[in-house]
Amino acid sequence: MAVSLSKELDRESHTHQHAAGQLYCLKQGLMTVNTPSGIFANPPRLVGWIPPHFEHAIVGPGRVTGWTVLIDEALATPLPDRPVLLACPALLEPLAERLATLSPDFWGSDRYNRLSEVFLDELYQASVQPLTLPLPEDPRLLQIARQLMDDPSDARTGPELARWAGLSPRSLSRHWASATGMSLAKYRQVARLLKSLQELADGKSVQQVAWQVGFENVSSYISAFRNAFGSTPGKYFATPADRANAASTD
Repeated sequence: MAVSLSKELDRESHTHQHAAGQLYCLKQGLMTVNTPSGIFANPPRLVGWIPPHFEHAIVGPGRVTGWTVLIDEALATPLPDRPVLLACPALLEPLAERLATLSPDFWGSDRYNRLSEVFLDELYQASVQPLTLPLPEDPRLLQIARQLMDDPSDARTGPELARWAGLSPRSLSRHWASATGMSLAKYRQVARLLKSLQELADGKSVQQVAWQVGFENVSSYISAFRNAFGSTPGKYFATPADRANAASTD
């Protein structure tokens, strides 16, 4: 079932789950998905996936628009068994929007089923994006992960963070990658990028955000952002009208 999405998100939300898997794709705004296994910010142009029966909480800031699709548990098997961000294949969004415009009278019709089959075929080909922050189970590693998420500008080195959390630097080096699937440097970079999305969505300038989340300079932030999201931070949350106005003044 596909439906259009337009709602105001709070900064706090209760944890819940669904019997079906759930997809989100935003046109505008930003949502953060908190789960027991990890956290990701779901920006425009990427698809957030939450498997069936997976506890999660979705928070703002502000209004989001886009679409959401419920995926029956039997059809969710080819998809990841954990919440992730997926690339949005070119055909996926127009298919979802078309399905969302069909009234409930068409659900289960041959036409609806054909569109759904093409949608699922496109969805199953979507690649996982490395923009989720897994949460380690070890409480000392989790302490470091939470610190980097809460304050990604924290410039302490790995050994300094290890000693702060009651670990030896060697133990941190040995266990971090296996617990999170990425190096500490990569984790810090993703934390900075995800935090920057929240700050940009709040209307802060690119320069403010770059310094606030811990990048050495604005150009390094813009480069990292473009590599991750395929756009510059200044243009990422621009509406089509904003982009048209900018083009007309060039």
